[in-house]
Amino acid sequence: MKQKVWLITGVSKGLGREIAKQAAATGDIVIGTVRTATDKAAFEEELNAKAHIIDLVKTDQIATLTATIIKEYGQIDILVNNAGYGAFGMIEEFNDNEVINQFNVNVISLWKLCQTVLPHMREKGRGTIVQISSRVGLMAAPGNGIYASSKFALEGMTEALKQEAAPFGIKVLLAEPGALRTDFFGASVQYAQNELPAYTEKLGSIRTNTKNINGKQPGDPIKAAKAIIEAVTNDSPIFRLPLTSGTIDIMKAKIIELQNCITQTEEIARSIDY
Repeated sequence: MKQKVWLITGVSKGLGREIAKQAAATGDIVIGTVRTATDKAAFEEELNAKAHIIDLVKTDQIATLTATIIKEYGQIDILVNNAGYGAFGMIEEFNDNEVINQFNVNVISLWKLCQTVLPHMREKGRGTIVQISSRVGLMAAPGNGIYASSKFALEGMTEALKQEAAPFGIKVLLAEPGALRTDFFGASVQYAQNELPAYTEKLGSIRTNTKNINGKQPGDPIKAAKAIIEAVTNDSPIFRLPLTSGTIDIMKAKIIELQNCITQTEEIARSIDY
């Protein structure tokens, strides 16, 4: 079978690195994105694959990235939008720039990557886009509201994208990992600079709680990457791919919450119609 070309963002560590390793192990061509020369060298040495240094927030660079890859390899078969980080803190604690940066990284850069590969995939009549969301894209909790809202936005974008891309033979997969045992709660979390004691007194410290989780997460990133690879390469009909028991538990809780809402408000809702 012809080698497929993967473009995977954020491969310096964590789930992105594991997806890249497993994709490369199948014999496919893997291109990753990193932010530093050190990460580029480490990635290319370990995987015998290629990495591009790019700050994805600078969206004007994304078209050049994809064009360069297509010129060299003739195609991009699978785009994995993995790069991102978590902004943690109470809603009131954030400043404007912290919120804007969270959305620039977790939403706008992913939209731009989709926009730049879609014309190529439409022309080929095939392709797969994998969006890495999170269980918090289904239900938020105190302290993760800004991060969750970026994932809620990604989920909405991806639900629409699936329907828009399907007529052109393009598959869209929405992966929703729970807590994976990566360094997400280490290097991939940024806390609001402002910390209000009133919230700590009532709700505890999100900073302490997340740091205590780091290294103890129940999810296996190797198994998560394998599930994503299988969903892509086996042409699975799955759109929404929950990964970890925690995600399934959140889904069930969300269903109960929505069903309770329907029970309490359906008569009111229907009375609004003409």
